[in-house]
Amino acid sequence: MSASAPDPAASWYPPIATDQRNYPYNCWWVAGLSSQIGRKLLGRWLLDIPVLLYRKEDGSPVAIEDRCPHRAAPLSLGTLQGDDVQCGYHGFTFSSEGRCLRVPSMKSPPAAARVRSFPVIEQGPFIWIYMGDPDRIDDAPLPHVLEWTEDPSFAKVEGIMEIAANYMLLKENVLDLTHFGYVHASSFKITDWVDPPRFTTEGDTVSYHQSFSRSALPPVFAEPLGVATGTPYDRENYGSFISPALQIAAVDLIDPDNGTITGRFRVTHATTPIDTTHMLYFWIVARDFGTDPEQMAHIEAITKTGFAEDEAIIEAVQRVMTRDPRSNRTREISVKMDTAAVQARRIVQRWMDREKA
Repeated sequence: MSASAPDPAASWYPPIATDQRNYPYNCWWVAGLSSQIGRKLLGRWLLDIPVLLYRKEDGSPVAIEDRCPHRAAPLSLGTLQGDDVQCGYHGFTFSSEGRCLRVPSMKSPPAAARVRSFPVIEQGPFIWIYMGDPDRIDDAPLPHVLEWTEDPSFAKVEGIMEIAANYMLLKENVLDLTHFGYVHASSFKITDWVDPPRFTTEGDTVSYHQSFSRSALPPVFAEPLGVATGTPYDRENYGSFISPALQIAAVDLIDPDNGTITGRFRVTHATTPIDTTHMLYFWIVARDFGTDPEQMAHIEAITKTGFAEDEAIIEAVQRVMTRDPRSNRTREISVKMDTAAVQARRIVQRWMDREKA
């Protein structure tokens, strides 16, 4: 794990005021999957800021502002010159630290011609970015380590989705798994999530844990495990809201006759706001059973189908909220199963309060 240093010359200010958003800037967010960042310039919006991602010739990742200070052209439309980026509009060239190196029409570039560079950490399957106050970077918890990424017995599939909804709608969705029997009835076919799990909160982490005893094993677990669908099996389901950027979920499959764990299933949900009503959703599914290429291709297809179902319902919720914002006449009702989601909202508010302070 390595991080680039903050840009000491950057004067930081939040692009969007704290009372107009529900996501903190002083936080490590996922900028991209490690597998998708290379020598090709990649531009995307993160937290209302245009960001350019690429790798230097030595393979290290770079994140700088995707906006030329000359006439606001996206630098992602330019070209790489070694480790430097040449703007495709008027040829201004910038280093990976954001300093302007060359202006074709001048002997030396103006000192003010620079773009902000962002600290990045490449860790496991993710490239993380810090876009907040450089003076407060040490106060932001470092990205959570996904222990299974170092375990060679796990195989994984991954993906990225752009969803037209506030990022917290996805976070609440994966904290309330009672939606499985309705939204995913024809994809994941997990129908026994009915009762609320056990909830625990420790600091800025909220977790859930649900035990299933001799419950009919759905095909998404049974088939790669090599047992008949519907076989009575024990499952331990648990997960945590780690930070505004990350949630994790796990399923341990246990033979009820001898208590042996026969399969471990892991899901990582990383959500990065594009703006208040759009997000990037980076997901990773991993398991240590049914790991041959054909079986992994099958779980990838099911996952994409299921997450598209989530996307449809979440975007529908966002449309209702946008056109008919919650007020006294449309009061939101929460139930016991919403405990983790309500705690997650409070945790995010604490992040926001610390940033405002």
